[in-house]
Amino acid sequence: MVKKSYPQASLRELWHLSYPLIITMAAQVVMQFADRMFLAWYSHEALAACVPAGALAMTFAAMFMGLASYTSVFISQYYAKKKYASVAISLWQGIFLAVISALLLAALTPLGTAVINAFGHEAAVRSLELKYFIILNLFGGLAVINNALASFFSGRGQTKVPMWAAVVGNLVNIGLDYVMIFGKLGFPAMGIEGAAWATIIGCGSITLIFCTLIFAGKVRKEFKINRLAGFYKPVFSRLLRFGLPNGFGFLMDILSFTLFTFMIGNIDTISLQASNIVMSMQPVVFTVILGLGIGIQILVSKYQGLKRPDLSIKVVKNACKIGYTYAGAVGLAFFFGAPLFMGLFIHPSSPDAAAITAKTYPLMKLVSFFVLFDATYLIFGESIRGAGDTKFYMYVMLFCAWGLLIPGTWLIVYKLQLSVFWVWSWLTFYAAITAVLMLWRFLRGKWKTFNVTGSV
Repeated sequence: MVKKSYPQASLRELWHLSYPLIITMAAQVVMQFADRMFLAWYSHEALAACVPAGALAMTFAAMFMGLASYTSVFISQYYAKKKYASVAISLWQGIFLAVISALLLAALTPLGTAVINAFGHEAAVRSLELKYFIILNLFGGLAVINNALASFFSGRGQTKVPMWAAVVGNLVNIGLDYVMIFGKLGFPAMGIEGAAWATIIGCGSITLIFCTLIFAGKVRKEFKINRLAGFYKPVFSRLLRFGLPNGFGFLMDILSFTLFTFMIGNIDTISLQASNIVMSMQPVVFTVILGLGIGIQILVSKYQGLKRPDLSIKVVKNACKIGYTYAGAVGLAFFFGAPLFMGLFIHPSSPDAAAITAKTYPLMKLVSFFVLFDATYLIFGESIRGAGDTKFYMYVMLFCAWGLLIPGTWLIVYKLQLSVFWVWSWLTFYAAITAVLMLWRFLRGKWKTFNVTGSV
């Protein structure tokens, strides 16, 4: 899976596998940052609209993406066992699920528009939310298909391939953002719709890269991709068995965060803008640690397939060294450098600059702690999911989303009518609970007993 020169479960092996994934996630952060920065320059209403609408589109795609991405666990185990035919078969089952998911996702678009209208944001913001969401959701299946295709490479340890595909796709996205939002090079100024189309075109370029490498190169012959095309019920069924809880848990996580975002919008527009600014910075940690987490998941899956849980534990210990070093550094930067980060989003000449700054500053302090809890949740959560313990992950996210985050946020916003600071304080508490539960599950060791691929 990785170069033999790296000792099994060593820090070097984990880093060699994970750093391209981290770059992939970082490229996504840069793209999202640029997307929102351009929209903030275009209008504050566009910035206020893009975060909740984008979060809603992500929510609709979440379960499908979680299901499709679990293909990498199957490919990782089969590749470690040298069952190369099963690698190709797993890829096809992931593709079939992804295509079906893309069609279902597009069909959910009317439901999404109803959700946006139901939350009753200010008319100017709601109109932009609808435009942004409709485009992203109709073509959001491309991202799901990309997850399945990327699994063929990441599951075999070739994580640089998804990295370069993402870099190219995100560069296309950022370039088109500037051109299509502001109307450059002969394009009309499309505002938030231009940002949405730039995202879809960038995503489509990634799909094209993956398909070219898989179906038009030597890989096709090596793994008999064409010959093994088709439906294979034993692998398809096991992918659903372990992938659906993974996808549903991811959905609960994203859905709760989306509803959290929409409820903040009912405090006032200034609070929504302050929250969106903080959300735009929080992924600096989330996506980087998530990249590391995918590396953890792949290696844990590999060693569980080889029946070596002792090496899986060693992988997680090394992941803690990397993850907490990074999350701690960013947390300190957010705590002591809050004005610098806020200045990237709040233009001094804006009439609401002072009010937005006053609400954003204390939120930055909370995020400094939030990122550490988030790192714990991702490191240990990805490790147990890589071993096949996806149902526990699903139950935790179901309980924490609907038993804690959503009812607590509703109470704070609609009944107690407290400020956005208290809403984010509750989110930080929620992050701490999920982190403790994932750590507890890992330490109990139940994940060691799962067999993802079975005898298939």
